[in-house]
Amino acid sequence: MFKTRDFYFKKVYDIKGKKVGIIEDIYIDFYLGKVIGFKVSNSILFSKNNYVDKEEIIDIGEDMIISYIRKGTGLAFKELKYMEIIDKLSNVKGVLEDIIIDIKDYSIKAIVISSGLIDKMIKGKQIILLNKCILGEKYILYTGNEGILFKSMPHNMEGYNAIKKA
Repeated sequence: MFKTRDFYFKKVYDIKGKKVGIIEDIYIDFYLGKVIGFKVSNSILFSKNNYVDKEEIIDIGEDMIISYIRKGTGLAFKELKYMEIIDKLSNVKGVLEDIIIDIKDYSIKAIVISSGLIDKMIKGKQIILLNKCILGEKYILYTGNEGILFKSMPHNMEGYNAIKKA
C-alpha cells in the first residue's frame, strides 16, 4: 500500500531513458475509488503534455518509467486535500490528509483524516474506508458507523531501532 506522498517528486522517465519530469499530483476518480493518472511537472519549457495515464506506466520503483505522456486533466488530489469530512449528524470528523492506494490495481482503499495537530499527536490519525464516503462540493460525507475505527498512531521507534541493531 502506498500513500500520495510516496509518489510526489518521483522522477518520471520515458522508455528511452529520457527524463520527462517529476510527479506533481495524482488524478483520482473518487466515485470508482481509483487513481486514474498522474500530473507531471514537465521539464520541457512550453510543453502542454503533462498527464500520464495509469495504463501508460511500465514500472514504478524509485522512479517511474512510462511509455507515453500526453495532454490531460482530472480531479487532482491536491484539490481535495484538507477538505472537511463530516458524519451524518454534521459533526466534523477532521480533514482529508492522505489516501491509501493499492499499487497492484491503483484502487483507493481508504482515506486518512486528521483532526488537528494536537489531536494527531495524542490520538493519531483516523483511517476510514473510501466506500463509506460521498464526495460533495464543499465536504466529504462519512456514512459509516463508529463501531470500528482504524487509527494510525505515532510510533516509538527508539525501542525498535535498539532491537534491530542487536
